[in-house]
Amino acid sequence: MPPKKSNMTEKLEANTTQKATVKPFVTPRTSRSSKPGAVCSYGKSEKGQNEDEVQYAWNLVNNYTHRDIDELLDFAKPATAAGQEAAAQNVDFISDAMERILTKKRLPNGSGLDRRLLQKFANGIDEWMKVGSSLPSEKPLYGYFSNFALFVAQCLKSVAAGNNPHVAHLILPADRSDFKPDDSNDSRRIDVGLALRGIGASVECVSLGSYADTLCVVEAKYSRNLDENALMQLFLYSANLYARQGNRRYLWGLTICADEVYACLMLNDGLFVSPAMRISELAGRKMLISWLVRWSMCPDDLLGYDPTMHRVTVHSDVDVVGSDNDDVDDIRYRIDCYDDESMETIKYVTKRTIMSADDILGRHTRCFVATRYSGSDAYSSATEVVIKDAWPPTNYPPLEDPRDEIKLLRKIHDTFKNDAPDHIYPELIVGGHVRLDQEAVSAIDTTDAIFKVAGVNRIDPPSDSDAESAWKYQPLRAHRRIVMSPVGHSIKTVQNEAELIIVLVEAMQCYSSVLDGCGVLHRDISTNNILVVRDGKDTIPRGLLIDFDFAVKVDTHERSARPERSGTLPYMSIANILNLDTPRTALDDWESLLYVVCWLATVGITSSHRASDAELEKKPIKQWRIGSPEEIAKAKRLHMHSGDTFKFGVVDEFCEQYELLPRFAIALHNALFDNDKCPGAHLGLGGNRTTDSSIDPLVKRGAHIEAIVANLKKVLDKFKLEALAAL
Repeated sequence: MPPKKSNMTEKLEANTTQKATVKPFVTPRTSRSSKPGAVCSYGKSEKGQNEDEVQYAWNLVNNYTHRDIDELLDFAKPATAAGQEAAAQNVDFISDAMERILTKKRLPNGSGLDRRLLQKFANGIDEWMKVGSSLPSEKPLYGYFSNFALFVAQCLKSVAAGNNPHVAHLILPADRSDFKPDDSNDSRRIDVGLALRGIGASVECVSLGSYADTLCVVEAKYSRNLDENALMQLFLYSANLYARQGNRRYLWGLTICADEVYACLMLNDGLFVSPAMRISELAGRKMLISWLVRWSMCPDDLLGYDPTMHRVTVHSDVDVVGSDNDDVDDIRYRIDCYDDESMETIKYVTKRTIMSADDILGRHTRCFVATRYSGSDAYSSATEVVIKDAWPPTNYPPLEDPRDEIKLLRKIHDTFKNDAPDHIYPELIVGGHVRLDQEAVSAIDTTDAIFKVAGVNRIDPPSDSDAESAWKYQPLRAHRRIVMSPVGHSIKTVQNEAELIIVLVEAMQCYSSVLDGCGVLHRDISTNNILVVRDGKDTIPRGLLIDFDFAVKVDTHERSARPERSGTLPYMSIANILNLDTPRTALDDWESLLYVVCWLATVGITSSHRASDAELEKKPIKQWRIGSPEEIAKAKRLHMHSGDTFKFGVVDEFCEQYELLPRFAIALHNALFDNDKCPGAHLGLGGNRTTDSSIDPLVKRGAHIEAIVANLKKVLDKFKLEALAAL
């Protein structure tokens, strides 16, 4: 089964690039979990989800895409000067051979090329050169491009046969086109897929059935005028490469619009497109040859693969380590985990992927269950750990970032190691930045390291990035890897409402201990960051709070952070969504807990209780995840303003089988919004209470944090006892 995908709400983080032309807000198409059937995909029809994706793709093309980047080819070049010189010679050699065959001239003596083999590929290239700016259908383009790629591969194979050590692999097209990959979660069909094969492989279209084995996607359109449409589809389809390949740092792709080809580089915060390569012109053909040659001569890391994550299967259908355990993935990785503190590298072998990246932009967070490597890639029954791999943004040199999750987890570890709390908490085992060998020097893997390959200096984004070199304005991201325990499971694995309450209570007890004892404010309470941990099949579950990506170190007395939007829809607090100019406090996270309870109680926590998409389309809480920040916040203010609006607008829509959850939600709401200190959630709204129309109650409550939190903790204690009694 394909692994769970990660969130697409990472674009809400404060340090994500926002171009000057960005719309005020584009609601992310999914939440932390976008796999069909996941908690937060409920409440939207398939048509609605598709509309979201089209809007999302439009946003990518219009707000994150940089066109006509001449330097883009420099991001794909052999690692050594000798390799780069050989690549240039190979490009000239192949271009000359192509022109000779296309113009029916003789190949040079001693070229080592088989004209008969090349001619069958050249016929398709010749037809491609004649299509002009459009053609009736895009389908012929699939074959034209495949012929072009095979021509280049055949020439490179001949070069390699002459003892040229610089050709690393062949780039070969799939043996089918317009197909749905076997490991896809949706119905999309990719036009052409490219695959890597060893230099000894036959030059022919290869069997390629999955995203897991695809180097890059090629999207074709029948007209030059459809270049934006081609990019939109390329970006949506390419996201599946991140989802299915746990070892991809970044992606490449190609679009074909009639007789024009574009190469695309997809990084965390920017999408970069080459100038058009017009196949009807010699310069365009030679440039496309340059791309294919360079990709064939690049080391794997310059193709976007992570050299510190070694895939231990050859193809998705060939498991070289072998296991009959259904709980073990077919595709696994041997991962080097470097610890910043000890400066040692420990190897692990993954057992299964529990969260995969699924977005073109953002942190590309992945999580794996793994065991310590003991000299064999075979499945081991050793103690399991969780490995988290992500690219968070930073405004500091990576090792100096005070918001580094590794530092925060180390602080939690040091605080609790001699005075362990009653609840469980994430225990750091290894924490460090991924390091790559670059020019014979071990360096931290960052956005700067990627740009350095091309000889380009990344520039921190200014407030106005309309300059000619705007594409270089990219946030700094650092590649971090964390090993921790215990291993938990999705909150969807609870068996009833009593178990859910126990898990939520324990997670919030961990939250409070971390805030009070370590001065760490979590800032992203969501269904994906609360896990279920069991000691045995029939044991009482425990709740584990994870993912301190958005957490910040705060003063242990003030316990507040500067205003900044962060978190996951639909669980973000009202102040957070609106980015109100008021400090973020524990109350924002407690408010998120209330939304978690309401969301799960509405969509259903088990399959037998789960509401259909059609039913959820009509639920009022649908408004919590669709629309502008102002629209979402307005809906929440109205729902939260009083006990009556909360009951009629939210609680009455809970699954009718639940008895504890409605009372639990009402008790949390009373403590947060229906108290005598700062009642209400809406500025100046009357209803069944009198409010001071000059002070936003969400601002006013900041003066009563301690009292409100004390009441919230009492609510937790009360309902945990009730839940335990109900089991």
